[in-house]
Amino acid sequence: MLRHSLRFKHVKFLLGYTTIRNQAQCAGKGVVASAVQQNNLPVISFQKPGPHVLDDELQLIPSQEIDNPLVVDSSFEGVTPLFSPSFNLASLVNKSELLQLMVKLGVSIHQWERKTDVHSWVMALDFKKDVQPIIQFLVDQGVASDSLGLFFTKNPYILKSSIEDLEIRINYLHSKKFSSEMISRILSRNPHWLLFSPERIDNRLGFVQQTFHLTGDELRAVATKESRLITSSLQGIKLMNFGFKEEMGFEAHQIKELLLAKPKLWLMNKSMLVDRFDYLHNTMKMDYESVLRFPAVLTCRGFRIKQRHEFLCHLNRAQYDPKLPRAG
Repeated sequence: MLRHSLRFKHVKFLLGYTTIRNQAQCAGKGVVASAVQQNNLPVISFQKPGPHVLDDELQLIPSQEIDNPLVVDSSFEGVTPLFSPSFNLASLVNKSELLQLMVKLGVSIHQWERKTDVHSWVMALDFKKDVQPIIQFLVDQGVASDSLGLFFTKNPYILKSSIEDLEIRINYLHSKKFSSEMISRILSRNPHWLLFSPERIDNRLGFVQQTFHLTGDELRAVATKESRLITSSLQGIKLMNFGFKEEMGFEAHQIKELLLAKPKLWLMNKSMLVDRFDYLHNTMKMDYESVLRFPAVLTCRGFRIKQRHEFLCHLNRAQYDPKLPRAG
């Protein structure tokens, strides 16, 4: 730009052959050009113009800076480089009363950023109008007040639900003979339960009941003991059943017994569970009856089982058959 060249008294730079029209434009701005032939190339020497020319150029600066993306905005804390748009809820806590109250409630705001599109609607909520009725509803259903922070951390989407829809879903559970204590345990252990419509919950309960041949009381016991099983992947339940039956060798009635005692097994990784059972059954020589009697052994970490077994082997007391005399 011309104002940068004004810092030097004589600036020389190479140009192509300059036409008479170019020279006339330069002369119109107060620049005296003299063509000097050097090495067969024309060199134009610029002389510093008068102060009035500098004033005219400086007057152009405000109009040129209107669209500058780095201009400081009074509502923005400092100047930032031109990065792709991003959204960070944690950075808005100091400016949002809603987020401040959610933090006081125990909500981990940073975990909301990992969920899809929460930032696009959560800032439009009003705490007194939209959030307080949900809190009162959950407390009325038996969710402990000190668990609300974890509840909303895992399931912020319930804030978009209407009280009418939530009441319909609770009424469905009552119609299926779930007691208030059962409902309280279900909601406390599985905050996502209320995102499922009564039709979806009914289909999933029916699937579990038919797959394992459960009675009504057994189904309610399983749903209450491990409510996440009902809202988990139905394909995952089928895959775990295949593992128990075909890979581990359990009979159908034994699989049902395992479900009633430890439904958490159906939420575990199948490959790790098969490897764990293989060590218990083939290395430690635990039979099926022993595993059914102590199903919690399948939830223990593999390295811990191996360490304790090797320690008992060292003491010559690695004997797991209750029908045999105590070893050692």
